[in-house]
Amino acid sequence: MNQSINSGLIIAKTAYQIADEKKALQPIILNVAELTSLCSFIVIMSCKTKSQVKGLAKLIESALTEQDFLILNREGLSNSQWALLDYGEVLINIMYQPDRDHYQLEEIWRKASKIEFN
Repeated sequence: MNQSINSGLIIAKTAYQIADEKKALQPIILNVAELTSLCSFIVIMSCKTKSQVKGLAKLIESALTEQDFLILNREGLSNSQWALLDYGEVLINIMYQPDRDHYQLEEIWRKASKIEFN
């Protein structure tokens, strides 16, 4: 596994673990490396409230900054319905649950394999 993919997996797992600890809804990690050149992993999670979306995004970004991972871009924190944190190899989607139901990202990436870990 090359260095950037290994770093991407660490970023994705960190986001997943924080989501799980903070009771985000249905967090998943998708391996999309063979499907797109955009990134290697997509993390998707959702929240019951819009304020949780913003709070969870800030927690994840803070934790990754502490691990010396630099964010390339962030989108959506102003409306708090869908936050996107771009770490290059990893795109982290934190969505308000009704938006996740509507956009169905898992269906778009249905050919991607899910990363499972404990």
